Amino acid sequence: MKLRKSLAAAMIAGAALVAVAGCSDSDSASDTVASATSKVTEATSQAAAAIAGLTNSDAQDILRKAVDSNTSSDDLEKVVDTSNPVTKTAIQAYAKGASAAGYGPDVYTVTEVKKTGDDKADASVEVKSPHSSNPANITLSYVKVDGDWKLSGDAVTQLSSMMGQHGG
Repeated sequence: MKLRKSLAAAMIAGAALVAVAGCSDSDSASDTVASATSKVTEATSQAAAAIAGLTNSDAQDILRKAVDSNTSSDDLEKVVDTSNPVTKTAIQAYAKGASAAGYGPDVYTVTEVKKTGDDKADASVEVKSPHSSNPANITLSYVKVDGDWKLSGDAVTQLSSMMGQHGG
């Protein structure tokens, strides 16, 4: 319900800006409409992410901490769903192998987060490769565990399988 109200408010604000710009005699009316549309789209996206409870920035921080070979075991438990004990070992191995292959935490950029369930979300992630000029786009899943968003065990499995492609 909150999502609908937030989206409705953003759309009403956008419509008001378009109406004001449409009544203008200025040549900049189309610029105003384009700017308003951009702001409404951004506000709608931010509202949806905030309601899901996982923003792009939060998802990126979680991911970068999870794939950083310098992250302590205790800190990993804060950002990775380690309900399966194998997951922690797998993400630690991935982080070390990825780092050795030139994939440090800064190559991962979350571009969008979509809520997929009450306690689930998918993040679109752009991965800059040190071996290619074109970034790879992947989708990683996140889960909410005890009120905190974490990288899912499935995402760790996905990352680990990709590392195998690079000889890790």
